[in-house]
Amino acid sequence: MFRRFWKLMSATGLMLSLLVATAGASMVAQAEDAPIANQTKYIHLEPAFVVNYGSTGRMKYLRTEIALKVSGNEAAAAVSQHKPYIRNNLVMLLSAQESETMNSSQGRESLRKVALDEVRALMVKLEGTPLIDDLYFSNFVVQN
Repeated sequence: MFRRFWKLMSATGLMLSLLVATAGASMVAQAEDAPIANQTKYIHLEPAFVVNYGSTGRMKYLRTEIALKVSGNEAAAAVSQHKPYIRNNLVMLLSAQESETMNSSQGRESLRKVALDEVRALMVKLEGTPLIDDLYFSNFVVQN
């Protein structure tokens, strides 16, 4: 009799443990889904930008990789939808630069801020809100 009782309790305990584990996993999954909506995403503008720049003298080249930081899936989708337009404006901006800007760290940081303002203004024009939190140069190589 004791063995039957123990088997019944073991089976019940196992079922109860599985139920608790399943409920716990479900609550964890729900808790993890909530922050995903506001999770930081990086949109890499590929392929790398390769432009010539400078208005005088010999031809100068820039090769850079750019990533845009956004918050959430909706912002990432909206920005991704406009990648060709964003790339076009960045190519025009990068190719209009002079050597002084490209060859100093202060100039590159200034260029990064100008590029960020440019893409934010573009997104306001297209989507009604800036959507882009920041802009980063992943790689920045100039040939003078």
